[in-house]
Amino acid sequence: MNDQTTGIGKRRAAERPFRRKAALRADAAAPRVEKVLPPKALPIAEPAPTGMLPATLPEPWDRLHATPLGLGRRQAGQMPLVNLHRSDPAAKAFDVLRTRLLQTLKARGWHRIGVVAPTRGCGASFTAVNLALSIARVPESRTVLLDMNMREPGLAGALGLTARGDMRALLRGDVSYLDHLTRCSGTLAVGLGAGISGDASELLQAPACGEVLDLVQTDLNPDVVICDLPAILAHDDLAAFLPRLDGVLLVADGTQTTADQIRRCQQVIGETTPLLGVLLNRARGSGAENYAV
Repeated sequence: MNDQTTGIGKRRAAERPFRRKAALRADAAAPRVEKVLPPKALPIAEPAPTGMLPATLPEPWDRLHATPLGLGRRQAGQMPLVNLHRSDPAAKAFDVLRTRLLQTLKARGWHRIGVVAPTRGCGASFTAVNLALSIARVPESRTVLLDMNMREPGLAGALGLTARGDMRALLRGDVSYLDHLTRCSGTLAVGLGAGISGDASELLQAPACGEVLDLVQTDLNPDVVICDLPAILAHDDLAAFLPRLDGVLLVADGTQTTADQIRRCQQVIGETTPLLGVLLNRARGSGAENYAV
């Protein structure tokens, strides 16, 4: 190999690094072409199996705590219940009252009634309980019975049940009606009271009381709400509660109620809230006329 050939080889070897640098500069100056990949196909949601519906809560009526009355096991001192004696004239009288009352309420679109007496011991609670039991025998009906007599609550003892809470807490909105009311059958629910309240009148006319009662009416959709109230002439509870009622049933005692007392009760009730009738309890004589309207 001659010197000329050797010189050419050395010169070519020395030029190689410069050629590589020039190629790198050219690549850097050239615009970059990004490789775009095709989008991935989105997964297709599988249809829900036919015949399956989303889970829903039972309606409020069915969510109430259920406790049967057990009317076949009358306890000592328990109030006479006409459901236990269907052939008794009193039972027939309550059925007649039930039918007349339901017809009146339906014709006028009313639902909430108060049962009250002039004085203590005339039979207002007896009437409220047995009227509720009579209405509850109507198939596919709904009746709510509320013990609004916070001066002397007695419906729990009359029905042989235990109150689930304080009526004051319910009316203040401190507890839900779902936790307070008891469903005794498919057609009857009761709100029982425990304890005596000295501020019953104030509670009954407070806005919270009306909101609770409206919620019960809207959610449970009862045909009738029967409110047992204390004596008219002893307290102002009925006067405070009248704006919440569609009508009033007045229970008089044939052995102690006077005509003057009935007139005074009518003055308290006034003309704003209808007096649906005056029931004469313990009248002289026998038969269903003792309980006539």
